Amino acid sequence: MSIESDRIGNLKGWKLDPFDELQRVWKAINDGALLGVPHIVGRASVRNGMVSGLEMDVILHGSEKELSFRDGDEVYFIIPARPEEGIEGLYVKLDRILRESQ
Repeated sequence: MSIESDRIGNLKGWKLDPFDELQRVWKAINDGALLGVPHIVGRASVRNGMVSGLEMDVILHGSEKELSFRDGDEVYFIIPARPEEGIEGLYVKLDRILRESQ
């Protein structure tokens, strides 16, 4: 197997439903928007191009910040979460982060 085929950019899909975890933190995102800029921070396990684990929480920050990095099979991330974009918009950001993290 080549190194290239192990890269996150070759993300094939999800072994779990990411909307379950996004739904779990959605109330905190909406409530937090009244006090600051909500962000999801978390970790995704990506093995053989499939997301097999996802953990996240919500933090507040004074401005929007986005960051991600990969450490082996794990991708760590912080993503701004705008309530007006909905859960679907947050999913699109999360999926993009996982595809771009090298």
